[in-house]
Amino acid sequence: MGKRTNPRHFLITWSLLLLETAFGLTSREVNKTLCIEKERDALLEFKRGLNDDFGRLSTWGDEKECCNWKGIECDKRTGHVIVLDLHSEVTCPGHACFAPILTAQFQNLTSLRILDLGNNNLIVKNLVWLSHLSSLEFLRLGGNDFQASNWFREITKVPSLKELDLSVCGLSKFVPSPADLANSSLISLSVLHLCCNEFSTSYEYSWLFNFSTSLTSIDLSNNQLSRQIDDRFGSLMYLEHLNLANNFEVEGGVPSSFENLTRLRYLDMSNTQTYQWLPELFLRLSGSRESLEVLGLNDNSLFGSIVNVTRFSSLKKLYLQKNVLNGFFMERVGQVSSLEYLDLSDNQMRGALPDLALFPSLTELHLGSNQFQGRIPQGIGKLSQLRIFDVSSNRLEGLPESMGKLSNLERFDASYNVLKGTITESHFSNLSSLVDLDLSFNLLTLNTRFDWVPPFQLQFIRLPSCNMGPSFPKWLQTQNNYTLLDISLANISDMLPSWFSNLPPELKILNLSNNHISGRVSEFIVSKQDYMIIDLSSNNFSGHLPLVPANIQIFYLHKNHFSGSISSICRNTIGAATSIDLSRNQFSGEVPDCWMNMSNLAVLNLAYNNFSGKVPLSLGSLTNLEALYIRQNSLRGMLPSFSQCQLLQILDIGGNKLTGRIPAWIGTDLLQLRILSLRSNKFDGSIPSLICQLQFLQILDLSENGLSGKIPQCLNNFTILRQENGTGESMDFKVRYDYIPGSYLYIGDLLIQWKNQESEYKNALLYLKIIDLSSNKLVGGIPKEIAEMRGLRSLNLSRNDLNGTVVEGIGQMKLLESLDLSRNQLSGMIPQGLSNLTFLSVLDLSNNHLSGRIPSSTQLQSFDRSSYSGNAQLCGPPLEECPGYAPPIGRGSNTNPQEHDDEEEFSSLEFYISMVLGFFVTFWGILGCLIVNRSWRTAYFTFLTDMKSWLHMTSRVCFARLKGKLRN
Repeated sequence: MGKRTNPRHFLITWSLLLLETAFGLTSREVNKTLCIEKERDALLEFKRGLNDDFGRLSTWGDEKECCNWKGIECDKRTGHVIVLDLHSEVTCPGHACFAPILTAQFQNLTSLRILDLGNNNLIVKNLVWLSHLSSLEFLRLGGNDFQASNWFREITKVPSLKELDLSVCGLSKFVPSPADLANSSLISLSVLHLCCNEFSTSYEYSWLFNFSTSLTSIDLSNNQLSRQIDDRFGSLMYLEHLNLANNFEVEGGVPSSFENLTRLRYLDMSNTQTYQWLPELFLRLSGSRESLEVLGLNDNSLFGSIVNVTRFSSLKKLYLQKNVLNGFFMERVGQVSSLEYLDLSDNQMRGALPDLALFPSLTELHLGSNQFQGRIPQGIGKLSQLRIFDVSSNRLEGLPESMGKLSNLERFDASYNVLKGTITESHFSNLSSLVDLDLSFNLLTLNTRFDWVPPFQLQFIRLPSCNMGPSFPKWLQTQNNYTLLDISLANISDMLPSWFSNLPPELKILNLSNNHISGRVSEFIVSKQDYMIIDLSSNNFSGHLPLVPANIQIFYLHKNHFSGSISSICRNTIGAATSIDLSRNQFSGEVPDCWMNMSNLAVLNLAYNNFSGKVPLSLGSLTNLEALYIRQNSLRGMLPSFSQCQLLQILDIGGNKLTGRIPAWIGTDLLQLRILSLRSNKFDGSIPSLICQLQFLQILDLSENGLSGKIPQCLNNFTILRQENGTGESMDFKVRYDYIPGSYLYIGDLLIQWKNQESEYKNALLYLKIIDLSSNKLVGGIPKEIAEMRGLRSLNLSRNDLNGTVVEGIGQMKLLESLDLSRNQLSGMIPQGLSNLTFLSVLDLSNNHLSGRIPSSTQLQSFDRSSYSGNAQLCGPPLEECPGYAPPIGRGSNTNPQEHDDEEEFSSLEFYISMVLGFFVTFWGILGCLIVNRSWRTAYFTFLTDMKSWLHMTSRVCFARLKGKLRN
C-alpha cells in the first residue's frame, strides 16, 4: 500500500526551503560587500594627489569594488571602509613614496577605525578633518612632513582614539598651548608612540601627563632628553610599557616615583647614560616586582652588584650588558627566578657565579667579558631549556660534567678563560642540539675514545689551544655540516688522514695552523672551491703549492716545507683574495706575473723563499695593497713602479739583489708608508730628497747598499719621528672577510738592526722608530736637522764616509736608545749633550777621528772601551785619563777633606737611625693591630690570598690571550 503524505510536514518543509533561499541570497549579498560610492570617490581623489611612481596603489580603480583595493578593509555588513593602511616599513628617501599634501578627503570615511599613513613623506598641514572620524581608534602619521601646529587640539576631538603614533614628526616644535590642554580629558589615549621627535626637555612632552588615568604604553625612545627623568611618570598608575631608550643625555637614574608603577611590565632605559647603583635602581622598581617582565638597562654606566634579581617574580628578560658593574652576582638560595633571557656581558663582574639552578627557565645566558672566576656551577645542568650559554673572556677554571645534560643547548662559548683539566665524552653526552662550540684559548685537554661518535652535528668548531694531539681527532670524521673548523695550537703531530679530504661542502673557514701536521694538502684543497679562509701555517706540510680556490679571501701557508713553483696561483681568478702569505717555505723559480687579477689584495708576503728573476710588473697594479713583503729571496733587476699602490704602508724588499737608484715615486706616491726597508740590496746613487715627504714613516732602513752622496737635510720632515710623545701604530692589519662579521688579524714581522743585533720583530711599530743608513758610501757631514727627530729610538749611520762633527743638538733626542756612528771620518769633540741621553743603552763611536775628553756622566762612562776605540786623540774614562786633567774642587768653601767626610758620615748616621726607628714603629704598629684585632687579621690575610689568586689568574688569562693574538 502507498504511504500518504502529511500536508503539515509538506508545509514545514516548504517554509524551511524558502527561509534557506532567503538566507542564501542575503549571505551572498553580504559577501559581495559593495563599498560606499562616496567613500570610493574620496579614496580616488586622494590617489590623484599622490606621486605613486612605484605603483603601490595600482589596484585602486581597476574595479568598482574598493574593498578589494590594496590597504583597504571594509565592514562586511555595511560596506563602510574601516581600515586604511598605506604605511611604509621604512621612511621613504626624498620623494620615493607618496609625498603629497594630506587633504581633507578622509573626512568622508566616517566609519574609519584604523588609519595608518606612516613613513610616506606626506605633508601634514591641517588635521581639522579628524573630527569627522568619530570611530577612529588607531592613528599613525609618523614619518611624514608634519607641519600641523594645531595637532593636539584636533586630536582631542576624536573621543574614540586609543592609539596614536606621531614618531619622527618634530613635535618638539609644536608644544600644545594651555588652552588646548584643557580639552585633553575628552579622549582616553592608551598608547603613545613619540619616538624620534627631538624632545630635549620634559616641558616639550609634558602634555602626555594629562592622560594619567588612561595611558598604558609610552615610547619616547631616540629623542634628545636631558637632565633627570620626570618624576611625573610615577603618577601614570596604569602604565605597563615605557621606552626611554637611546636618549644619550639623561642624567641620574630611575627616580623614586617609579615605585608607584605597580603595573609596569616593560621598561627600556638602554643607552641613556644612566649612572646609578644597581641595588638602588632595583629598589626603586620594587613596586613592579610582581608585574615587570622585560627590563632593558644595557649600554649605561650602572655599577655595583647584582643582588637577588629573583625578587622580580615575573621577569622574563633582563639586559645589563655594557655597563660598569663591578660587584658580585648574588642570589638568595631557594628563591627561583622566571628569567628566560639574561645578558651581563661586557662588565667588570667578579667573584664566583651563583647557583644557576635558581634560573631553570633560562634559554639564553650571556656572561662574557667579565672577571668571573671559579668553576662553572654544577647547577648549570638543571637549565633544561638553555639554548645559548656564553661565558667567554672571564677567569673561570672548571667545566662541570653536568654540562652534558643540556639537550637543548645550541651554542656554548667558553673561550678566553683559564679552564683547565680534561674534557671527556661525559661533558658532551646529551648535547644533541649543539651546533656552535667555542673552547678557544684555555688550558683544556680533549680526551675521547678513538671511535667516539658525538651526539651533535656542529656547524662551528672553535678549539684552538685545546690539546687534542698527538693524533688527528678522528671524531671530526663524524661531523658532516661544519662551516668553520679551527683546531690550531692543538698539539697535533700526525699525518693528515686520508678521510680528511672528504670535507663538508659547506666549509668556508679552515684553520689547522701551529701544529706539527705533515703530509700533502693539494688533494683536499683542490676538491673544493668554496673556501674563504685557509690557514695551514706553522706545520710540516710539503709538496707543491695546491690550486688556490677561486673564492679564497685569506690564504696562509707560511712556515711549512712547500717547494717548487707558485705558478699555479694564476690558474684560478682569485679576485676576492685580500691576504696571501707563502713566506718561509722553499718555493723557487720566478714570481708569476698575474697579480692584476687580485685587485682586492691588501697583504702579500713571499719572504724567505728561493724566488729568482725580476719583481713582476703586475704587483704595481694592486691599488688596495697595504703591505708587501718579498725580503730574503734572490730577486734582481730594477724595482718596478708601485706608484698606483697609494695605500701601501709597508714595503719590505730587503735581502735581494735589486739594482738601480731608489725611485722618486716612493716619496711622491706612497704617502701612507710607515715602513720602508730596502736593506741588503745593490741600490746605488744618492738618497732622493723626495723621500722626506713620507711624514708617517717610522722605520727607514737603507743599510747595506751602495748609496752615495750626502744625507738629505730634510729628514726632519718625518713627522712621526719628530714626535717625542707616544708610540707608533701597530703593524697588524685587520683583513676583512665576508662570511662571519669581523676581521682576521694579520700581524707582520720585520727584520731590522736593533742595538747592534739583527733581529726580527712582530708588531714592531708600536715602539720602534728607526733610521738605518749604515754600510753605504755616504759622504759629507751629519745634517744638524737630524737632531730634531726627538722621537727616534735608534740611529745607525755607521760604515760610511761621513765627516765633520757629531751634531751638537744630539742631546735633544731624549728617547734615543741606540746610536752607532762608528767607522766614519768624524772629528772634533763628543758633544756634552750626549751625556743627557738617559735611555741610551748602545753607543758606538769607534774608528773615527774624535778628540778631547769624553763628557763625564754616569751614562757615557758605563759603556765598554770598545765604544770609543779607534779614536787616537780621545781620552777620559772609560779610556785613559787625559794628560794634565785635574778633577773639579768639591762643594762650597770647605777645603778640609776630613771635615767634609765627617759631615757626610754624620748625615748618613742620622739617616740610618731615622730609617730603623721608622721601620720599627711602622712594622710593629701594623703587626700589633693584626695581633690584637682578629677581624683585621682575617681581612688582611684574606686580601693577600685574593691578591695572589688575582695575580695568578690575570697572568694565565693574559698568556692565553697573547697566544691567541700571536697564533698567526
